[in-house]
Amino acid sequence: MTVNGTYAYLKSAWTVTLLGGFLGLASSAYAQQAAQNPPPSTSEHESATEAQPPASDTRIRVQANVVTAPVTVINSKGDYVFDLQQKDFEVLDNGVRQKIEQFSLEQRPLAAVIVVEANGTSEPLLGEVRPLGPVFSNLMLGPQGQAAVVTYGDQIRTVQDFTQNGDELETVLRKVEARGGSQHLNDALTQAITMLESQPKDDRRIIVAFSDGHDVGSRTTKEEVVQRALNAGITIYGLGFSQTRSMLTKQPKAPPQNTLAANNALPAPPNMPQTPSNVENNWDNGANLPIVPLFLASGELIRSVVAKDPLEFYAGYTGGLSYGAWSKKPMQDELNKIADEIQSQYEIAYVPHAPDNNGFHRIEVHVDRSGVKVRTRAGYFLGGAGSNPAQ
Repeated sequence: MTVNGTYAYLKSAWTVTLLGGFLGLASSAYAQQAAQNPPPSTSEHESATEAQPPASDTRIRVQANVVTAPVTVINSKGDYVFDLQQKDFEVLDNGVRQKIEQFSLEQRPLAAVIVVEANGTSEPLLGEVRPLGPVFSNLMLGPQGQAAVVTYGDQIRTVQDFTQNGDELETVLRKVEARGGSQHLNDALTQAITMLESQPKDDRRIIVAFSDGHDVGSRTTKEEVVQRALNAGITIYGLGFSQTRSMLTKQPKAPPQNTLAANNALPAPPNMPQTPSNVENNWDNGANLPIVPLFLASGELIRSVVAKDPLEFYAGYTGGLSYGAWSKKPMQDELNKIADEIQSQYEIAYVPHAPDNNGFHRIEVHVDRSGVKVRTRAGYFLGGAGSNPAQ
């Protein structure tokens, strides 16, 4: 079975240092010789100078880019497949077969940022998010994992920095409140990416975003979100709010005195109110990004240019899933699925044969077993504007 995917978590500059061993041997030999044949009297400065090794190239540096990709394998029943071996996998980088250098079930510590849309649109649905702290602390993070919380409404707020304390995380989520009416999803995701970039490079990095999937007025483009997430080794998962459900459950309020003050997003065209329908029509499906197949939560495989909303788009490129507002299941059930997936992935690492080829590198993973679906990240970027692979 073949799947595209991407994740390029690039670690570089391995240094193999032989200097320490060389000095140890040299010092031992010198000490023995000195004990047998004491040197003539000299000044301390002259002795120190003679003992120093010459300034020569005594270090061997090996430069290598290691690409690490988390891989999810699901059988025809929708169950995760755990019994695969390294020989069952084939990895292609831009169509070229690669040698797998590392293979295992994912066991790395997890660093997660929980992004919550907390504005007037999502306010009636925040009650579904507030009780979810135990799912993160007990099922997803594990004993070594840590999570932070970012909300966006009137502004982007880091309401909880990274913590391993489950009680702190649960308390913060229970107290999430709606503020303002902005929908700066891209800017909130960028804040989450920046926070994850500061975490240990060996950690798995994920974003779980609770949002209606719309972005209005962000300074960050969708291309920037995708490139930074891919090159930082971040997988994005989405849990969608339903705007229709929100409008049906929302309690009517008196309009504010100044409607512009309640919405920091870019205004709609003249004489056109900003509604869910015309917001969705502003989505252009990332015309400047390479077109790749994306997996949906339904199991369907689509082209990236027909993705319906940003969360579906970002999840597909980074190897995650987005459970949209169409889902009739409770949000906790969908979050449980994400937690199960994170604990059921394989980790594959390889060194690309042509690491200096700038541009987008597409990753494809094949598994030698019939009836399975394989999902990983779409690729990674090297060189060019906006490219800064994690190192």
